[in-house]
Amino acid sequence: MTSQSSPVSRRHRWLLLIPFLWQIGGVPLVNDVAWRPFSLPFPMAWQMAGIIVTSVVIAYIFSIDRKHPEFPDTKAPAEGVEQ
Repeated sequence: MTSQSSPVSRRHRWLLLIPFLWQIGGVPLVNDVAWRPFSLPFPMAWQMAGIIVTSVVIAYIFSIDRKHPEFPDTKAPAEGVEQ
């Protein structure tokens, strides 16, 4: 018995472009900044902040994907059915 359900939108996965743009697109902007937070060169601090931003984005996408699985667990037995 198969049930037809509407496809789940995966547009939220476009958020994975944020870390890419953070690392690649931001290089020309931060390369010549002379500010030294925590005595680190600014590009290094930018990269470390990018790790945090990337982790938050991936965790957010993971939480959305867990709420709406692409492939429902079809191997789980139905309630009250013995194997």
